[in-house]
Amino acid sequence: MKVLMLVPSRLKRGAEYDAAVAAGEHPRMDYHALADALRGRGASVVDLAGFDEVDADRRLRPLTRAVGYDAALAAYGAARSGSYDAIFANGENVSVPLSLLWRVTGRSRSRPGHVTIGHRLTTGKKQAFFSHLHADREMDRIFVYATTQRRHAVGALGIAPDVAPLIAFHADDRFWRPLTGVAEDPALVSSAGLEWRDYPTLMDAARSLPAASFRFAAASPWSKHQNETERRELPANVEARRYDYAGLRDLYARSAVVAVPLYENDFQAGVTTLLEAMSMGKAVVVTRTTGQGADVIRDGENGLTVAPGDAVGWRDSIGRLLADEPLRRRLGHSARRWVEENATLDLWAGRIAAAVSDAASARRGVATAPTNANPISSLPSAGTAEPALSRRS
Repeated sequence: MKVLMLVPSRLKRGAEYDAAVAAGEHPRMDYHALADALRGRGASVVDLAGFDEVDADRRLRPLTRAVGYDAALAAYGAARSGSYDAIFANGENVSVPLSLLWRVTGRSRSRPGHVTIGHRLTTGKKQAFFSHLHADREMDRIFVYATTQRRHAVGALGIAPDVAPLIAFHADDRFWRPLTGVAEDPALVSSAGLEWRDYPTLMDAARSLPAASFRFAAASPWSKHQNETERRELPANVEARRYDYAGLRDLYARSAVVAVPLYENDFQAGVTTLLEAMSMGKAVVVTRTTGQGADVIRDGENGLTVAPGDAVGWRDSIGRLLADEPLRRRLGHSARRWVEENATLDLWAGRIAAAVSDAASARRGVATAPTNANPISSLPSAGTAEPALSRRS
């Protein structure tokens, strides 16, 4: 089995990355964990391609300028798909143009297996791609992270239920783990991330908890959302700055509570921070959005939830946890156990790898037809592809 992985980002790899992971200073990237899982299932070739590969292909430079890196990465994959048994694309922002390229070049029957992640299928632009153009017909699996997204995929977009399975997001539980020798500060509350983060509401709560210290790791390498801790006066007990991975793990370890404040949304925004903190055995509080629902947090069992925009609710929930160490310990223990049973990086990689292997096997029996069409020259024109979608939550 030969597999091509299309990852819409600048990939971390090489000796420096390997050394940092080995030294426990960096979590494993999910695409490397998936590549290892694919090799474990007998894949003889697993090639990774990201934006650096797009830059290296001179033919793709006009496409990058016209329709963006994501669609250009899809063209990269389409041009090489005849050499692979399966392609995994980490996002519908790549899988949609890839599927349409196969169709317009007459390669639908001869395409390899195709597995992807559907991060957010509810945006208006997706309706035409799935409901009218039926891009999902060129996708063997579209994994989704939220019950709301699966309900929309099946009910509104008409995607077959077995094509759109629900899967838990992941945390590298080897890196994000309870740390021994790091003292917890019973007054420290931390938060991290930018995607759909409602830091203003959390800051309002912080003003009502002057004895607590709040530390925000308000940064993200991929989110396009505004950092709402910048260019405003922060409460006296709030600090916001960037942390590297090791620094963020230390911050979580020292925190009594990890907060994930969110604006209302319908997908798994905030799940990365949520699972990292849970994996470290921390008591977490998260906004109860439509997208979060009860897919991860069962209120009172493995964390607490607060209604969107409810500063009083945030104050009360955080204050309750800071005052009740046994409750923090119980919720943190349940949180770690939930990650171990449902959302480790290895569980995620193993399930995706199995789907890729199944898709490759199924496609081997499909009749093929030769074509001379050039998938790069046939890329849909600018405006028909969506160049930037959420890659992670």
